[in-house]
Amino acid sequence: MTRRPTTLATAALAALAAAAIPGAAQAATACAPTASVNEELTERFETYGDTAGRWTGADSAYSVPLPDGTTAWLYSDTFMGEVHDDRSRPLDSPFLHNSIIVDDDGDLTTVTGGTAAAPESLVKVPGGDETQNWYWFGDGTVEGDTLKVMLLEFVKTGTGVFDFAFAGNAVATFDADTMALTAITDLPESTVNWGSAIYEDPRDGYTYVFGVEDNQAQKYAHLARVPTGALTTAPWEYFADGAWTADPNASTRILEGVSNEFSVHRFQGRFTLVTGDATQPLSAEIVMYQSDDLSGPYTGRTLLYTTPETGGNVFTYNAKAHPHLGDRDSLLITYNVNSFEGDDLYADAHLYRPRYVDVDF
Repeated sequence: MTRRPTTLATAALAALAAAAIPGAAQAATACAPTASVNEELTERFETYGDTAGRWTGADSAYSVPLPDGTTAWLYSDTFMGEVHDDRSRPLDSPFLHNSIIVDDDGDLTTVTGGTAAAPESLVKVPGGDETQNWYWFGDGTVEGDTLKVMLLEFVKTGTGVFDFAFAGNAVATFDADTMALTAITDLPESTVNWGSAIYEDPRDGYTYVFGVEDNQAQKYAHLARVPTGALTTAPWEYFADGAWTADPNASTRILEGVSNEFSVHRFQGRFTLVTGDATQPLSAEIVMYQSDDLSGPYTGRTLLYTTPETGGNVFTYNAKAHPHLGDRDSLLITYNVNSFEGDDLYADAHLYRPRYVDVDF
């Protein structure tokens, strides 16, 4: 159950040395951001998770503004069903590998596959068996009247809890009005987990897709691009040592120490990357890097928030910003919470839910 975050955290634990980043302390002091819990979103999703009888918790939590003004929240591993009065989950709660919640100014609707009585993952590997291979969601973007969501396929490699491996990248296409799945498009083979973040650049007409080279203890950001509006129809290009190449296996590293999910957008005039700190194992720190160029270098490591939940069996991961839900002087950030003890996720349904934090500059 919830194998993905546990594996990421366990792999991070294997790191014996964290990479030192010069000037980190000075950068954090100079910026001096202040953070506080976003009470509105916290209450919105806690009430919905406790009372709707549908979605009760998930990880990932990308957000995409839709053409009609609503927001699509994209989730990977997801618990469904009821929550007891004591906040516990039934042990037979349905468990899916991906789902979407559409947020219409506080009116939440969960979108899954299957039926309301027997929900299933919204997107499944064609011809696959979800006990053996499945999709987790990456970031998403809107093209015309469709929502495009990056897919990361994983496969079981043995009988152990952590016996699975990355198998490939694809893109899911949804009708942006109904959230009906209309297509799954495979991408070229690559060792990079593409879809960690998406940035649409209106100045040059490209959609930029960030990915992660996941070496367990060390994780590196990579960058690709495709003409805007053609995520699944035009050839991708990959950033390699200052140039663009058509070879999906030639991309080069642009930043070390990112989590598997992060965000990139323009904030206060600079490209801003927000991530959980993966330079050290099981870090509670959410940090920001900035650059004058989308491809980097990303410098000026700035501490934005230290997650209070981290400790004991509980860990946090995959922090990211949601620029359309902030403003010019603040960022809304989410992060995920999990436990190495699976029983904890059933004893307290509130544990395995995203957290929402406002960071003001």
